[in-house]
Amino acid sequence: MIEEIKKELLKNKDEKYQKFSSSLLPNIENVLGVRFPILKKIAKKIAKNDYELFFSENDDEFLELTLLEAMIIGMIKADFNYIKNHLEKFIKKINCWSVCDTLCSNLKIIKENKKAAKDFIENYFKSKKEYELRFSYVILLNYFIESDFDYVIEKIELFNDDQYYAKMAAAWCLSYCFMYDFNRTLEIIKNKKIHPWVLKKGILKARESYKLINEQKEILKTLAI
Repeated sequence: MIEEIKKELLKNKDEKYQKFSSSLLPNIENVLGVRFPILKKIAKKIAKNDYELFFSENDDEFLELTLLEAMIIGMIKADFNYIKNHLEKFIKKINCWSVCDTLCSNLKIIKENKKAAKDFIENYFKSKKEYELRFSYVILLNYFIESDFDYVIEKIELFNDDQYYAKMAAAWCLSYCFMYDFNRTLEIIKNKKIHPWVLKKGILKARESYKLINEQKEILKTLAI
C-alpha cells in the first residue's frame, strides 16, 4: 500500500512548491512539494479504506507521508479513545510546525469530547519537547477559546519555555484571545504575569489581525511591554 501512495505523491510533486515549502521548514529535508488540496484528496481516500494498514506501513520517508497521517487521524470515523491512542504515538514524531498544525486543525472530534481532550493534552503542557508543547497550545486556540476561555488564559499564564515554535504557539493563542474577548484579555494581561516574549508577540499578532478595529489596535500599541 505505502509504495502505491509514494508513487502517487511523486507523480504530484511540484518543484516550485517544494522550494517554497522547504524555505518555511528549517532542517526538514524530505519535502516533495505536493500541494495540500492534493494531499487532502489522497488522505480522504485512505481514511475511507484501510487506514490501519497505512498507519502500520508508513515510514515517513517524505514529509507528505507524515502530513497524510496527520490528516487521516482527524478524518477517520472512530471513538476518542482510538484517536487518543494513535495520537500518543504520532505526537512523538512531530518534527515541524506544519505537521503539528495540520494535525491540530483536523482533530474535529475534540469538539464533541472536550473533557476527555483536556485530560489528554494536560501532560503536554509540561513537556520540554518543542512540538509537544506547541501541540497543546495549538489545540487550545483551535478548540477551547470560546468554550473555556479561563482555561486557555490559565495555560498562557503558565507558559515558561524559550523554544521558538512553542512560544510562537502560545503567542498565537494569546492573540486569538484578544480577538475573542478584547476587553477581558486586556484586563488579564495588565494584572497577570505572562512570558515577556509571548506577551509582546501576542500583542503584535493581534494588532496585525483584521478582526480588531483600529481603536483596539491603537490601545494595544500604547501598552508598555
